[in-house]
Amino acid sequence: MIHAAAKDAAAPSRRRYVSLNDLTVLRGFEPLLQRHQLDTLDALFCAQGQRLDKPGLSSWRERHRLALDDADSQRVLYLKRFRQPPRAAQREVRRSGCRASSMAGLEWNWIARLERDGIPCMAPVAMGEDPSASREQRSAILTAAVPGVSLEVWMEQWGEPERATIRRLTAPLAGLIARLHRRGYVHRDLYLSHVFYDPSQPDKQSLHLIDLQRVMRPSLRWRRWIIKDLAALNFSAPERLVSASDRVRWLRLYLGIGKLDPTARRLVYRVMGKTLAIARHERSRQAGVAKRSINA
Repeated sequence: MIHAAAKDAAAPSRRRYVSLNDLTVLRGFEPLLQRHQLDTLDALFCAQGQRLDKPGLSSWRERHRLALDDADSQRVLYLKRFRQPPRAAQREVRRSGCRASSMAGLEWNWIARLERDGIPCMAPVAMGEDPSASREQRSAILTAAVPGVSLEVWMEQWGEPERATIRRLTAPLAGLIARLHRRGYVHRDLYLSHVFYDPSQPDKQSLHLIDLQRVMRPSLRWRRWIIKDLAALNFSAPERLVSASDRVRWLRLYLGIGKLDPTARRLVYRVMGKTLAIARHERSRQAGVAKRSINA
């Protein structure tokens, strides 16, 4: 069966935050931000790093990669900025149930909640918001780079010799997603591009989730949201490296069962159907991007 939301109390977060001008900052990062003049909301909106635009990214949101010198090393931070988000996005913030008051605050709150529930994810660094009574004007969030690179990138580099590594990661990945869902969360953008793998760590500590902007804890249509998460993950796993039997094994580990029972088989069919729908949507999206490029 699909796991219901866990009712056990979350462990308290060990992180401590401080106010720095008009920002909320993870304690210990104040000197770095001050040294690089990133210690106000205005400064975050003036910062220029490597733009991480992608097709379909709305003009009211920006993403930057910042590489900051820190003593004898370099820290990589990721900056998201939001300017006058549309009312539909603001309604989603209000309906999120995590008490956020801005787009940046939304992800900031989800990071804190997932951390408390023992789900490895991005580390928060700083957040600032400038909401008005009726409409958010702007907000920004800084997060630290998680270790490793995305499984999507690894899969592009891997071939037949790495199939053993992929099979070895099946259980840790199934455990991570099962824990996310048991705690009542859905990611809503659960592609391999948003799961980072660090091969220098033990397998059980090697995976992190990123891009938590769309996370939610649904109270209705729970199964529908679970299927969307599982289908996104299934769609992003390349067929040349992940066989049908690998996928069934992953699902058994996720469900915590020895073999597929009738309920699990029905889940497989629904996930397969949603995977095909995602594939159709992606083909349509790519065709639209190509058409716009030709006409530009």
